[in-house]
Amino acid sequence: MTLTQFTIFDALRKDFSSHVEQLTRRSPWLKDLQEELRESLGYQDYSVETPIVYNKALDDFGPQDQPLFIIVADNPGKNEQKTVNQRYLVGQSGKLAKGWFSSELNLDFQKACIIINKTPIHTPKTVELGRLRKLAHAHSPELGRNLDLLLEESQRFMASLAFRLHSALDSIVWVSGYGELGPGRLFSSWAEETKKLYADADPELRQQLWVFRHFSMNQFAIEYKKSAVSGVPMSRLAAVGKANRGRILGW
Repeated sequence: MTLTQFTIFDALRKDFSSHVEQLTRRSPWLKDLQEELRESLGYQDYSVETPIVYNKALDDFGPQDQPLFIIVADNPGKNEQKTVNQRYLVGQSGKLAKGWFSSELNLDFQKACIIINKTPIHTPKTVELGRLRKLAHAHSPELGRNLDLLLEESQRFMASLAFRLHSALDSIVWVSGYGELGPGRLFSSWAEETKKLYADADPELRQQLWVFRHFSMNQFAIEYKKSAVSGVPMSRLAAVGKANRGRILGW
């Protein structure tokens, strides 16, 4: 990164950390709700330690680094929220991503990628954000509204964070997971905000946002392997990612 780029990046990661702290202060009820969800789902292998997770891996980047991608995953899971971790994509999905980047791109995943999420709010699995909402609404309309607002605000902030990082750095945005980006889905607020932010953006910047399936269960690797485009990996990635973007986000 240039000194100017690093200065902007440093300010953005501090803004992200402050946002997480603010959301955490505003939602002292969240951890108990997440614990209730965990118990109701029968997860006995962990406890909720960090209800809203800032990715501490961002603090490892310095001006000497030049990340190729800004990865936008879904939300922090069991491993990501542990106090000893508080880092994104460190579970099984992250291991699959790390292996693919090493074998196909000859890159260190953690150094080549700035990793953020569509929301920093934890659930064991992404789909269980929907169950967390149902649980909150079952408790009271007020708690349900509070969680809905928290999820929406966090998604819009994370969409803005991705856009601001993208605008400042010479990186490609890699959206990992698109099944919940449609209207009424879990990450519809993130998708709406992203569309709004990129609507009047520089055409070149718009072309450098690519959308893919999740790393989990080798979904992305299978999608990539099935691509009809031949050639070097970056060309294949661009073809798949742009086609998905057009189908999912509309440009």
